[in-house]
Order: sequence, then structure tokens, then C-alpha cells
Amino acid sequence: MASSETKNSSALTSYLGIIKTPSIQVLLLGTGFLLIMLFVYMGVLTAFDNVVFSVISEAGNVSGWKEDVLRDITALGSNTALIFVTISVAGALALSGERKKALTFLIAVAVGIATTFLLKAGIDRPRPPLPTQNVSVYTQSFPSAHATLSTLVYFYIAYLLTYFTQNASVRVWIYISAAFLVFCIGLSRILLGVHWPSDIIAGWFAGGSMAAFCFYIIKWERKLRIKDKG
Repeated sequence: MASSETKNSSALTSYLGIIKTPSIQVLLLGTGFLLIMLFVYMGVLTAFDNVVFSVISEAGNVSGWKEDVLRDITALGSNTALIFVTISVAGALALSGERKKALTFLIAVAVGIATTFLLKAGIDRPRPPLPTQNVSVYTQSFPSAHATLSTLVYFYIAYLLTYFTQNASVRVWIYISAAFLVFCIGLSRILLGVHWPSDIIAGWFAGGSMAAFCFYIIKWERKLRIKDKG
């Protein structure tokens, strides 16, 4: 019995180790995004979007301090806020001698912005008909730029923060905090009535795959550095 439990535990550890590999994350998350994009194009997710959107968006019809909280949360995923955060973090990395990490971050965010808005224009999916709040939107619906870019930026920062600690609990807490923030930003877009649920889910997959690709590059550069020293 104990032997069986040990084998199961060992197998689970092996699977988790595989999933934690950046290249595998890029493959899984990228595939997830492509599948959602295909399903949206084929109209497979229309019923799902309508049902979930109608349930969630009703909760976003609020006023007073609740409306302020909702707007504050969604602002954390705005292009202005994320570009400011990106430049600030990249500048700090460059000043600390981590120029490759800074350049990787800047290029990834620039590519993320360009790719997201090209996809919006190419897929040309209409926004939900009536926002629950007075929110101005100027682009198409799929994928959500807020979800995509906030996932990329905040998970990249979380990855950087884990360098400062070897404590597993602290590392898990950092990633949970980043995931909660990204989830709240995505949810706020549905609550405000400006995105379909599949827009947000696709954005999470897209941003996650971009972040994982950055982790892959950093890991690859680290291996090259170790080989050069050897």
C-alpha cells in the first residue's frame, strides 16, 4: 500500500515537473488560445458567452463605492498602467545589470500589444451590446487586451520576484497573488459589460503563453551562461 502511494506521489511530481517547464507551458497555453479563437470564429461558444455574460454582467450594475472599486480594478489592466509598470520594471532591471531580462520584457510587451490589436482587427468580433457602466471602448472585443497584457506583465513580475526567495510558500503566494489580480481584472471587464467571457479566457491563455515564452528565453540564456563559464 505504501509502495503504491509512493509511486503515485512520484508520478504526480513528475507530471508537475513537466507542466512547470516553460516550453510545455507555451505549448499548452498557446494551444488553448488557438482552440478558443477557433471556437469563437465557428460560433461554438456563443451560447456559453450569452449565458455567462448575462449572469455576471448583472452583478456589475452597481453604484457608489462599488462602482469605484470596479473601475479601479479594471484600470490596473489598462494599457496606460501596464506600459508604465513595464517601463518602470525594465528600467530597474537595466540599472541592476539585468539588461537582457529588461529587453526581453520590453519586447514581449510590445509584441503582445501589437499582436492583440492585430487579432482584434482581424477577428473583428463585436462588443456586447450594452455596457452596464459608462465605459468607453474603441476597439473590437476578441481577445481582451486587459486580460492578455495584465497576464503577461504581472506574471513576468511575479517570476522576477521569486528570484529574491527560496521559500516555496512565498513563491506560491507570489504566483497566487498575481493570478488573483489577473482574475479580478478579467472579471471586471465582464462586470462592466464590455467583454464576452471567452474574450477574457482567451486573453488569459494568450498572455500566459507570452509570459511562459519569456521564462523560456530567460532559462535558455541562463543555460548558455553556465556553459560559457564551464
